[in-house]
Amino acid sequence: MRPSTSCFTDNWRLFRMYFFSEERIYARIMLLILIILELISIGLNVLLTYWNKDLIDTFIKFDQSAFLRSLLYFIFIAIGIIIVLVYKQYLAQLLQLRWRRWLTDDFLSKYLSKHAYYQMSLLKNNCPTIDDPNDNPDQRISMDVNVYVENVYMLLIGLLNSFVSLISYVFVLWSHSGVIKINLTQNFSFEIKGVMVWSALIYAGLGTLITNLIGRVLFRLKYVQEHYEANFRYGLVGLRDHAESVAFYRSESNEKASLTSLYADIMFNFRQIIHRKLIFNSFNAFYRMLAIIFPFLVASPRYFSRKITLGDLTQIAVTFENVHRALSFIPNSYETIVQWRSATKRLIEFQYVLNELHAAKQNSKIQFVYLPNEQSMKIQELTVRLPLKIGEDNGQILINRFNLILQSHQTVLITVRLKQYLIRISFFFRLTGKSGSGKSTFLRTLAGIWSYGSGTITFPINDTVAFLPQKPYCPLGSLRNCLTYPSTSFSSEENKKIEYILNLCKMQCWFDRLDEIQDWSRILSLGEQQKMAFIRILYLKPKWLFLDEATSSLDEQAETYFYSILIQQLMNYSTIISVGHRNNLRQFHRVELALDRGLITILSLSSEDKLKNTCF
Repeated sequence: MRPSTSCFTDNWRLFRMYFFSEERIYARIMLLILIILELISIGLNVLLTYWNKDLIDTFIKFDQSAFLRSLLYFIFIAIGIIIVLVYKQYLAQLLQLRWRRWLTDDFLSKYLSKHAYYQMSLLKNNCPTIDDPNDNPDQRISMDVNVYVENVYMLLIGLLNSFVSLISYVFVLWSHSGVIKINLTQNFSFEIKGVMVWSALIYAGLGTLITNLIGRVLFRLKYVQEHYEANFRYGLVGLRDHAESVAFYRSESNEKASLTSLYADIMFNFRQIIHRKLIFNSFNAFYRMLAIIFPFLVASPRYFSRKITLGDLTQIAVTFENVHRALSFIPNSYETIVQWRSATKRLIEFQYVLNELHAAKQNSKIQFVYLPNEQSMKIQELTVRLPLKIGEDNGQILINRFNLILQSHQTVLITVRLKQYLIRISFFFRLTGKSGSGKSTFLRTLAGIWSYGSGTITFPINDTVAFLPQKPYCPLGSLRNCLTYPSTSFSSEENKKIEYILNLCKMQCWFDRLDEIQDWSRILSLGEQQKMAFIRILYLKPKWLFLDEATSSLDEQAETYFYSILIQQLMNYSTIISVGHRNNLRQFHRVELALDRGLITILSLSSEDKLKNTCF
């Protein structure tokens, strides 16, 4: 569902996610308790206005015994207010904690489900604007969820408080308002009852209208500010992650220029916020200061005509302040509303993108079929495209109607235009082509993380699949975690297995560092990380292995050595599909698929006789 033009509709979508979830009983009970506490708090504050009136009257009458009684009443009221206030805040924080945890877990699950995080990284550059719904998902999950939960609760309880306070105090204010008689002509006049109430309505109404006119620009500025702040943080993280490369290039000045440019956007937008807030705060300060004297200006004629006592005048002022505060909920909470609207918009956009990516994955025309008794991988009429935007796969064709049957230790069947070529191979084949021709995308498609295109891919149901990218992933934790990722088994047998593989790969230098916890992506060079990835594969022994230039940072001697170990250890177990550029890889593969402008050329590497170019 697309983001709505109504912020309240979008908020309801987010709100109901938690309050209609599996935690709905806890959430609703906690919210009900907090509402009851808020009502009790309002009732106690109404009693406090009556106590204040009686206290003033005791001073006027010089009644000491009544004064002592009023102090006793105050103790009971104060104890009640303190208890309600403390537990209201405590329970509210518990609810917000559970709410944030659930909402974060929900977004995180959707973000990690069906490779949505990967699809978002691919689509981000397609719409690099301020309104890009793909930008900074980390900020949306870590910060916007927290901002939303805190502010939506404050606004919800604040709105309830304002509504109930208005009802509670308006009767008190009405009873002390008196009547104004207005004579329009000699024969026509009318009376206005509840003057103080109507004065409060008019005063707060004008204040709300003017506040909205002045402050509505702040919503857009706040939304843009979050975008610029996130971009600046992303730039700093990029500098940290590529510190060595920047140091080698001695490009500190370039990085500073780039970061300064990002920060300049923050400063420019923040200046606009400052200027807008100057106008907003000037009016708001005037509006609040006038509200202090306004009830005395309206009620003072009745006091000086001795129609009300000083206690009544004081109660009118206090009650008017509460009615005015209730009616001025929007002006008084405008900054909170701005933050709430901004966070709501960003989360709804994020949810929309995730839903679209999940739908695109679900409705992908590339179908994966997993059969229990299947021994081969079958590719039928596979077309791979680039996406134009989220959910659409009508972009450039990278691979067009490709067919292949790959079965370990047997044959590969290539079908094109009703012709068949039977190629006797083992179980390794190599994929070549110019940069950008679609080699890596082809592997991503086979691995199931690219869903743009059409066709059918059949896999054995219980076979394990592993994908080695050019830049291996190093999870946080020990070196042992990195070498065995994603496995978490560390039995004595597994430890012996790791030591055997390290010996085999001539990486005994890692023995003493297996349990050392470091950021290994920064400590290990890219070549060492690629060696680590090979060790990981030898440990996991997947049935199907896809290598996307997984040895590009190794010299040819090391590349040859690691490939020879890979074949030696997995020869009778795995099917390996590689992407690479170096000619020395040919000796480890029996078939070469050369990609060029959407066409695949089949080359046999098992003999000197090459197949004629066969395009699919």
